[in-house]
Amino acid sequence: MADYEGLVAVKKGGQKVEVLIRPSSEGIPGVSERINQQVCHCAADGSMVKIEAVDAAGAEVGDWVLVHRDTAALVRNAVLLVGIPLAGIIVGSIVSYFMTARFTSPNPAGIIVGAAIVISSLLTGILGFKRTYQPAIPVIIRVIRRASEMAFSQEIQAGPQQASPCEACRFTC
Repeated sequence: MADYEGLVAVKKGGQKVEVLIRPSSEGIPGVSERINQQVCHCAADGSMVKIEAVDAAGAEVGDWVLVHRDTAALVRNAVLLVGIPLAGIIVGSIVSYFMTARFTSPNPAGIIVGAAIVISSLLTGILGFKRTYQPAIPVIIRVIRRASEMAFSQEIQAGPQQASPCEACRFTC
């Protein structure tokens, strides 16, 4: 289950809102620190991601929120689209091998049975996915800080913010 913190940017119709999420670490995920130091991070807007989420916590524009994305639907969809066909390919190959291994000449029955198992597993996976598909919609489960609280605390603690030079490219971000 994935939880992300973000800022509510836009309220849409119904309970839909647009949330800006910034990754927890700067730079390119999954690469070495040496490579991240050579990349200019000023060219992008901080790798922010915009997502559409359901507002279950009553958030307003400017609120810092906790967004939850249930991964069970993603796992179920992956099992249906990948797991069932993969199992069919394995079972079909094994059945086909044992049906044709005892004969000195090629036996078309083993190949036909193996192909039928593979095709039926592919169709089962696709039809099962179409019938039970559920999107993994992100949901705002908690408001961490209200917009009014953040504006007040930032004025007191930080004062006006100064731009800092980017060490990798020596530009002001």
